[in-house]
Amino acid sequence: MPVWLKAFRASFTFLTRIPVGGFPYPPKTWQWISIWFPLVGALMGCLQALIWWGLQGYSDPTRVLVAVLFGVVITGGFHEDGLADSIDALGGAYDPDNVLRILKDSRIGAFGALALILALMLKVSILVDLGAMAPVGFILGQSLSRALPVIQLGIQPYVRREDPASKSRDVARSGRPQAVIALMWVAVLCGAGFSSGVAPVTLAQCIGSLVVVGVVFGVYVQRRAGGLTGDFMGALQQLGELGILMVLAAP
Repeated sequence: MPVWLKAFRASFTFLTRIPVGGFPYPPKTWQWISIWFPLVGALMGCLQALIWWGLQGYSDPTRVLVAVLFGVVITGGFHEDGLADSIDALGGAYDPDNVLRILKDSRIGAFGALALILALMLKVSILVDLGAMAPVGFILGQSLSRALPVIQLGIQPYVRREDPASKSRDVARSGRPQAVIALMWVAVLCGAGFSSGVAPVTLAQCIGSLVVVGVVFGVYVQRRAGGLTGDFMGALQQLGELGILMVLAAP
């Protein structure tokens, strides 16, 4: 089986708690799992949309909360943890060494807790505002946002590439080829969104929001820490998802 196809199975192992098996994966598999991140996100969004549809009769806040809770459980709060750790480190340190030191601390601080609570509240609020368009929000938000860290890895260095304690070290060997494939997924997903009734201008704004998040956050962490880390990539996904949802809910 080609390594890129084995990477599809491994991508679920990395991003979710779904027991797909397949261990041990060949070492080279991990550097290609990122090409499947947008597809894994799309499947996650579809499952959340199915839950939302299955809860007809309940209030919109209840339907959204259950669907969001499902996403957190299935992923183990993987990206949310990255967001909390990133904000703790960036908010509590003044030099690159201390940023990286705080990122390694598994405890959550005040900055991270506030960021996590506010991000989840904002996500639920926007999805409730979307009403009948919430399934589109789930699918596009989960999928397009997972392309952003892959693209960013093709642009920025990974600061812990040689750190044996880094959980994302092997995945971070992803580079420009994987970033190009992620861009292709963005095109496919936008095409699917267009066929579902999303206006081209809205899709363009979704991509624009990802560009803004990638540039602003990327420049900031480059200056503060010297590049990307696994936690920063999780934060990129969360911020990118919020940006997409805000575009979709805009009046």
